[in-house]
Amino acid sequence: MCFDRQILLQTAKIAERHGFRVLHGIVDSLWIQKKKNEATKQDYLELKESIETETGFAISFEGVYKWIAFVSSKINNQLPVSNRYFGVFEDEGTLKVRGMEVRRHDTPQFFSKCQQEILEIIAKGNNIEEVRALIPKVRDSCFQKYAQLLKERKVPLKELVFTKRLSKDSNEYQINRNTIENDAIQQLGIEDKSLKAGQILKYVITDYYNRMKKHSRYNRRTIPIELINEKTTTITAYDVRKYTELLAETCNSVTEPFGYAF
Repeated sequence: MCFDRQILLQTAKIAERHGFRVLHGIVDSLWIQKKKNEATKQDYLELKESIETETGFAISFEGVYKWIAFVSSKINNQLPVSNRYFGVFEDEGTLKVRGMEVRRHDTPQFFSKCQQEILEIIAKGNNIEEVRALIPKVRDSCFQKYAQLLKERKVPLKELVFTKRLSKDSNEYQINRNTIENDAIQQLGIEDKSLKAGQILKYVITDYYNRMKKHSRYNRRTIPIELINEKTTTITAYDVRKYTELLAETCNSVTEPFGYAF
């Protein structure tokens, strides 16, 4: 790891010597920008050759972005998350997305679809100003449309399923541990459907904020998909308020770097 860091730092210094500004870097990637934004593809290729000569490592040139956004940490909005970003290449407007909800396997399909639509809309912008001008379309064509589907309860439960791979057996989780996941785990235990470490827990949020309600078989904060059937769907509804809040967070992941939040 120290060796990788040294190579990354050396590469950054070489880029700066060639008149580039370092925007962001992780273990195996570096994003740079020519000062005054006047670099040509040839400038990048010449830099690539210099880096390889001085470091002794072969590197690849991925391409030139029209724009790119590095998503900030939810804990400290001044710090970008190391491997969470999205951008558009100059070639054919190809999207590059890493670490976003649309790429995560634990994200409900409903949120992934909405975020993908947003990314496809803003990918049409050629620079930051054009992307910001597209935000009203994002609001009207994506957020409001998906929020209305939730409000009218037109979203199938299968599109609202959260997933989590368990790190230990169900019986190893504390019964009084007040989390959404634990709520679903305990319900499966009651029905003799306990999961083992490594298995996938899948559930729908049904009543997120009602933590004081007495426990009953189907009147909980969540319902595992194993317990959803023709009988339970008639008495089980997803939590519109919570899913709408999570929808806003999913949209904000894309729009906040451009100064807009829902």
